[in-house]
Amino acid sequence: MSGAVLITFCVLVVLTGQSVGQNVAVQQSIDWANEQFRIAQVVAQGKLPNVAEAQNDAKDQLDTLKLALSHCEAELKSTQNVDLHKTCVKAVFAGFYTALDRLAAEHWPIYGATSGASRIGFFC
Repeated sequence: MSGAVLITFCVLVVLTGQSVGQNVAVQQSIDWANEQFRIAQVVAQGKLPNVAEAQNDAKDQLDTLKLALSHCEAELKSTQNVDLHKTCVKAVFAGFYTALDRLAAEHWPIYGATSGASRIGFFC
């Protein structure tokens, strides 16, 4: 009887250890995505003119980005697939930076940047 209890205990310990290891990887992936979002905030605010209209547009883009990232995170939590989460986050950020590039192109010509050298797409 004690042999069965010992085997059951060992199985539970192994399963718990695997679950904890997966949770660490999941949390690290979430932390990585959050850090990428903080970088995107700095880039968005720094690459657009410091006027209310442009900054409001940047805020709208960041809100959309945050919503998309929440979908990636929900998928991560349901599947525990870190690779899929990173792929999702990278795709979302690719779309965000493309939209930010277009937004910068709309706002900068207003302020005399006719050469295009100040546009984000030329340097990213």
